[in-house]
Amino acid sequence: MNFDNYISHTNLSTSTKKTYSMNYNNHLQQFENANKIITKESIDMIVEYIATLSKSNNTKMLILSILINLMSFNGYDTREIKIIQNAMFETKKKDTIIRKNEKQHVLPTLKVIESFMKKQLKEENYRSYIINYLLLNYNVRNQDLDLEIVFKAKDMNDTDNFLLVRATDVVYVKNKYKTFSNYGKKIFKIRSRPFTRACQRFVEGGETRLLTKNSNLTQEISKYTYNELSESDYLKIVIHSIDFNKDFRKLDIISERRGTSTAVLISEYSIKVK
Repeated sequence: MNFDNYISHTNLSTSTKKTYSMNYNNHLQQFENANKIITKESIDMIVEYIATLSKSNNTKMLILSILINLMSFNGYDTREIKIIQNAMFETKKKDTIIRKNEKQHVLPTLKVIESFMKKQLKEENYRSYIINYLLLNYNVRNQDLDLEIVFKAKDMNDTDNFLLVRATDVVYVKNKYKTFSNYGKKIFKIRSRPFTRACQRFVEGGETRLLTKNSNLTQEISKYTYNELSESDYLKIVIHSIDFNKDFRKLDIISERRGTSTAVLISEYSIKVK
């Protein structure tokens, strides 16, 4: 089984290929022979190796998935190894239930976060206000906040993210986000006077980039959130505030704005659904 041959024939996205290659090099490449081939006889040894790794269950599942895909590509029988994979899935489900129960008791309410956001505006902390507003109202990921605030459409391009400030609204343009390949460019008109004013004041203060250090977006953004919560925590708080029986349409709006299916929102971000 040659990994280079496999990865060059897949239809995976560039980012997924990069992830697969990194994990293969870190964990599976050591089992290659002199011809850069992983032999069938090495498979049991690899499975034992994965089981002993001091990594999260998700990481182990990823490495095992790479092995299974490599085996399938070469026509090997994967039935036995998929039994192990299914056991890992069951462990993940249990871990998810535990994590959701913990989050339900630890995360603040939506009202607390909204009050924090309003306080940022009142205290003229415009960067923090803009970040919190987009996290709460447009359910963005970290990368979506890597944007520039401009006043002229000619200053935008088709590869980056922008907030185009106009007289009475702000146009939010997303070109660079996780699921762009699935959903394409997203454009939203934000009709909020406080938000528009905050964007204007932010630029008047001499800056146009919302984030200044892009080496670690998670770390930078958490400096401006309530209790340094993550973007996924904010999404969980928003979804938890929704009454699924009455306001299910709100999930569709979040799905459209974030670029995530409703099913994933419920299974991965709802701390109500176990």
